[in-house]
Amino acid sequence: MTSDNPNTGLPIKPIRYRDWLISTKMIDRRLWLRWQHPDENFARYSYPVTERGLTDSLRYARHLIDLIIELEEAESKAASSRELD
Repeated sequence: MTSDNPNTGLPIKPIRYRDWLISTKMIDRRLWLRWQHPDENFARYSYPVTERGLTDSLRYARHLIDLIIELEEAESKAASSRELD
């Protein structure tokens, strides 16, 4: 289901990126991107949409998600190798 944000006219429809949920929210009359880890039930991370636009801000959010996934994978590998020692 999609509805329009009354402050911007932008459609409000969360999207998925690598199992993460990315949504928008108006905070203090400013549009923010928020993203939620697949294992959590709330959006822990957020970033304001900058003057460069929604597309650029979304690209940055995806970049941050990619970094978090890399860190989680590295942490998991390190934990696995410690268990083998």
